Amino acid sequence: MAQALSLLLLLLIAAIGWTTAAVSSSYDRQAKTFVDQSSERYFKLYQQIASETYSANDEEDFEALFSKLTNVKRIADELVGISREASNFDLGKVNDAELKLALQELRTVGDLFVLGEDYFSSVQMNLAALQKMSTDKDIEPYLGGAKMPNEDDSPLAYYPDIQKIVQRSNDVDELKYYWETWRDKNQIWASVNFYTIVQSYQKAAQILEIPVHQLWYRYDSQEMLQQMEQAMAELRPAYQQLHAFVRQELHKKYGSDVVNANGPIPDHLFQQVLEQAWEEGSIIESYFPRKNLPQYDEFVKHLSAKALVNESESFYTSLGFAPLSAEFHKNQLKEPNEDRPDDDCRPSLFDLTPHVYMMYCEKVSFRKLMQYHALMGRVYYAEQKKALPSYYFKAYNLEYPVGEAVVLSASSPTHLTGRGLAKGVQFTEQTLMNRLFRMGIHTVLNIPLYYVHTKVMHDLLNGTVDMDTVNKHYWRLLEQHAGIEPPTDRPEGAIDFPYKFYVNIEQNYQTKKFISEILGYQFYRSLCQQTNHRGQLHNCDFYGNFAVGNSLKAMMSLGSTKPWREVVGKILPKGTGLSSLALLEYYQPIVNWIETHNKQTKAKIGWNSTEKKVV
Repeated sequence: MAQALSLLLLLLIAAIGWTTAAVSSSYDRQAKTFVDQSSERYFKLYQQIASETYSANDEEDFEALFSKLTNVKRIADELVGISREASNFDLGKVNDAELKLALQELRTVGDLFVLGEDYFSSVQMNLAALQKMSTDKDIEPYLGGAKMPNEDDSPLAYYPDIQKIVQRSNDVDELKYYWETWRDKNQIWASVNFYTIVQSYQKAAQILEIPVHQLWYRYDSQEMLQQMEQAMAELRPAYQQLHAFVRQELHKKYGSDVVNANGPIPDHLFQQVLEQAWEEGSIIESYFPRKNLPQYDEFVKHLSAKALVNESESFYTSLGFAPLSAEFHKNQLKEPNEDRPDDDCRPSLFDLTPHVYMMYCEKVSFRKLMQYHALMGRVYYAEQKKALPSYYFKAYNLEYPVGEAVVLSASSPTHLTGRGLAKGVQFTEQTLMNRLFRMGIHTVLNIPLYYVHTKVMHDLLNGTVDMDTVNKHYWRLLEQHAGIEPPTDRPEGAIDFPYKFYVNIEQNYQTKKFISEILGYQFYRSLCQQTNHRGQLHNCDFYGNFAVGNSLKAMMSLGSTKPWREVVGKILPKGTGLSSLALLEYYQPIVNWIETHNKQTKAKIGWNSTEKKVV
């Protein structure tokens, strides 16, 4: 009898198991159908945005035109619908791990659109207002225009007008005037519009029922922030050496009344150093004169704008990537408006789907050539992952460090000489150091700023600080990580973020820049190692190496199908995270030079606390 009961119990358990498995299998099939259909809908919707934007206008970039699409609300509603339908699935009933991941990703595609009419009536306007703060011509020129060409007293925009002034001016009062005036002018606009954006992300995350940092970062936010902190710790000794050199040169130039020889660097002068890195007024001019560098724009002056794009494509085909299709060149690569060439034109790219659109600029310059090399990395990345569904397509923003690595190779003297662009140019050791020093100022001094901007946004989103205390928090972080102080005491209510903080803020641009800079050098070093490069890292060129191309393809084709570390593991050593060591190896020659110089001049390494007050 006992055996019979045991047998019946076993049969009952098995039946329940079979029933549960059948129900679960049915639920998985239902989820699979939804996921497949939603992925197709997602691509179709964003393809509509891309194609309409691409054909709409010759003079505005894709982001500016996005807000003008007549059917954007309908598209937004459909994306929100996908998010809501995905949220209706009980992940506890889904067995398949990939399906769970897909549903989790699809829950977020509504993004800020889940705010409904508030997005269009408020958030879009807030974002536009933040962008316009840098381009509105509403700043009166210093001394009524007395120092402007022809004493022009027309109002100025920060970008590009004031930025160009900072690039050439050595008048500390003029620099301080523009620093203060732009912030005073935009204080209320910055506070109101920026805080609304922060609240919008918090509210959208609540609606989507996900952590706010998951919506903001698109990474494992806690791990990524820890990796950024680790990279900062590795960079800090070299940064402190460069900081000491910069401060000493500024102290010699402006005196103790302006620059404390042992304190943080005033921000208006720090920004001057960054903007003048490639100008004749740079702080390294007496050591490495700008006139001794090649005239890089001369390398490309014989090329057309389209030829610059073709040259960047040829870099990737040399690695074994297929040439871009005739369809791309004819219908997806937008030529500029030749009747209205814009010196300040920025090339644009729309790569949220496999069908990429690119718009380039009429202006021909070496900088544009390098920008196209970076953008082509995104084009080819999209091509390699085109078979993936939408929830695996975003690829952790690795398109950007790939582009960074390619630019480092394409801008190397070895490459420029090998491609016949630097005809008759002798890259002496002094020339190489000159180039490297200017690159290092731009790169190494910017990285802590990207980190501080990321940390400020992180702390605002999680409520560690609020708008009443964020400015004080911002300056505390800048002093701690970058050795920077405000030019003057800062009053209550001030919000002192630079204009770059607000650029593409909804795309988390500052975090993206930090990661692409650090990881770009890591990719570059690993790819150079595959070529068996000998000599200093900063002169390596991996052009024409199929093994490098195969490594890139292996990583690109994964999209986000694997965890971040596994994906980058196709190029980096297994288990590697963010690290500044490759960047430090790249700039080691100038780090050595600076360390020797600082010892000889007895420069203080590090900085005392600021005496400036921030209320």
